[in-house]
Amino acid sequence: MDDGDDHHQLVVVTTFSPAHFEGEWDKAGACPKKEPYKEGERAMEYMDVEMRRIEVEEVEAAKKELLLLQEKKKKMVEIEALDVTRMAWMRGDGHPGPYMHAFPFANGVVQERAQNDCVHWCLPGPIDTWNQILMQMLKTWNGRGQQQPL
Repeated sequence: MDDGDDHHQLVVVTTFSPAHFEGEWDKAGACPKKEPYKEGERAMEYMDVEMRRIEVEEVEAAKKELLLLQEKKKKMVEIEALDVTRMAWMRGDGHPGPYMHAFPFANGVVQERAQNDCVHWCLPGPIDTWNQILMQMLKTWNGRGQQQPL
């Protein structure tokens, strides 16, 4: 985001969005959730936790590096993380599942053999919430602590 002044810019990085593929990739796994996970119903997998941790750490490291660089120059670049990992994790119901293609069960296809998309997201859905949070970040940022008109 550029506030119209070449000296102030905002970079927003989203964190990792975990997949909800239940089962082995080559053994008819699926993402059958029809409602969001309840708190504590299922823990995030190690790789998902690590991906988020690394992304947040890298954003914080980049912020520190930018501060050092900005002391030498007048240009101001801010970086923020839009942390969607936990929100995404809770919404296993937001994927196309077998409906990545129209009519996945036509012609007698057995449900457990239909290909599932457990990585991409349906619209409307969880991404709408992320967009609302991003819009709020953009509305309140302008690099000088004032409301940014949109």
